[in-house]
Amino acid sequence: MVNRSIVFLLIVMVSFQVFSQDVIVLKNRAKIDAKEVAIKGNVILYQDYAGNSGYEYSIDINKVDYIQYQNGEKLLASEIESKNSSKMNYGSNLISFHILDFAINNFTFSYERILGNGKYSLQIPISFGYGEGNDNDFLPLPFGTDYENTFSNRFNTGVSFNIYPTSQGKVRYFFGPSVQIGSGIYYSNHYNYNPDEIKTGFMGFMVNNGLMISPIEHLSMAVVGSVGARHFFKVENGKTISTLGISFNLTYRF
Repeated sequence: MVNRSIVFLLIVMVSFQVFSQDVIVLKNRAKIDAKEVAIKGNVILYQDYAGNSGYEYSIDINKVDYIQYQNGEKLLASEIESKNSSKMNYGSNLISFHILDFAINNFTFSYERILGNGKYSLQIPISFGYGEGNDNDFLPLPFGTDYENTFSNRFNTGVSFNIYPTSQGKVRYFFGPSVQIGSGIYYSNHYNYNPDEIKTGFMGFMVNNGLMISPIEHLSMAVVGSVGARHFFKVENGKTISTLGISFNLTYRF
């Protein structure tokens, strides 16, 4: 009877030792028996369970699959990364410079305000054109539009309503409509040596689709594709053409 009691006591002690340790499971399925596990940013700090030196080890969160705590709780590494991402303050105010617009002799910047829970925003672009003649031409227009005419922007602004389905984060897709108003010079039959110049205002409607990458809190980059139409008020008693655009934006967030 005494021997049975000793054996039972040993089993209980071994079981307690096994289940009183934390286990860090790596993505390669290796396991680390640990104690004093702590999470700091994207690093997991721990002590060797079998050692008594008190030396602290560290491992990057991207190498870890999950942590199994001694109380039975299981914490996925993806949950830790999501919490860290949500703690980052990406800023609700965005000032962007539209880099590709320099290629068509436009200086364009915009202000964007993130609204509510981060799923919506209003953006106001301002663009100044400084090109001459058809140096300021837009990208080729789709849908069979007349390619013999070009437009040189002088000034335009408008408003865009952007929708971020997954709110703010490191990599986010967004889409939404935009309205433009502005003025410039419309060149009719620009292949001629002396094309007709018509100073005109315009109004445009576009649908935007973009991808924004925010590697750090205060810096974002975005690629935006747009498709829509423009209506010129003083051209042939009013002329509407389809238009296509692409933009690469460098953004400061605060």
